[in-house]
Amino acid sequence: MLNDPAHIFRRMWAAEAWGTMEGGRPACWDVQREGYERHRQASSHFFGQVDSSAVCNSNWYEGNAGRLGMVNGGPRFPRHPGGTQTTPALLGFDESIDEHCAHELGGWNRGPGGHAERCVAANRNILSLYGNRVPYNICRNLEWQVCAAQGKLPNQGGRKMIFAVAPNTLDPSGATGKPLGQCKGWVPDQRPAGGVYGYATDDIFYLELCMLNQICTNGHRIFQMRAGQEFECDYSSQRFRELERMLVSPAQPPPKTAHCTHATLAKMHEADTFDANGLPSCQTCWRASKGPGDCSLLAGCFKERCNFCTNTNNNG
Repeated sequence: MLNDPAHIFRRMWAAEAWGTMEGGRPACWDVQREGYERHRQASSHFFGQVDSSAVCNSNWYEGNAGRLGMVNGGPRFPRHPGGTQTTPALLGFDESIDEHCAHELGGWNRGPGGHAERCVAANRNILSLYGNRVPYNICRNLEWQVCAAQGKLPNQGGRKMIFAVAPNTLDPSGATGKPLGQCKGWVPDQRPAGGVYGYATDDIFYLELCMLNQICTNGHRIFQMRAGQEFECDYSSQRFRELERMLVSPAQPPPKTAHCTHATLAKMHEADTFDANGLPSCQTCWRASKGPGDCSLLAGCFKERCNFCTNTNNNG
């Protein structure tokens, strides 16, 4: 897939997040990662920094509320008895990451609300950039993944990575509810330049798995991992440089590429679940409300229980 110049994976690298690389728009590796003015740079500078782990000590939560999102802030992961601490990197679809972190905390009613805050409390490293100084795009995904593969994310304490969804359960055709390249998932309301989205959130996890498969000599083991099982990447600089050569070669979108102008939220198929008190799980709320927004259609779904719901407890 990565080696195919016509594949969607080769068109997701626009400097403007959620954009497409068509129309002569710059790639994210051609633009400086930090600062409010987007100066151009040589692509070799970007890939050299990533391979050498030069950016691993970044605050990967910049732009979130409070100290967590400050430039010199960042996460404060829980202390562990005995002083040994590992904070694995967590990958998955957005809602599956939420579910994993809530499960680690003992349920949705435990710990703080908020996607990033909940996972920090659950002792999981995630990528959660929302700022303008270091704007999100797929290059940030690659940086974060390489840091995770090398065991150099802040407080990671080793090379452990966890998948919130078992990689071998993904089906690009959409048989499990999460298709690839079909505008499924979340996109921001404001369209990127050209009025066309290059990808939606569900596409990103597929790309992340393919990139890990490329840069890890034991990448084939990814597809043997169960959800929640720890994986350690045997990182290869040589394989990373092979990835670089693939990415910087010109993409060739097929002539009849479907234009994505809006996205549809989808959820992996699973049975509806309710707890001992008869309240629905947040996965059930997500499906009933078709993603984030007003969840009051289903009793028991409200903001204090599931942070993606916009309605309050009184309305739910």
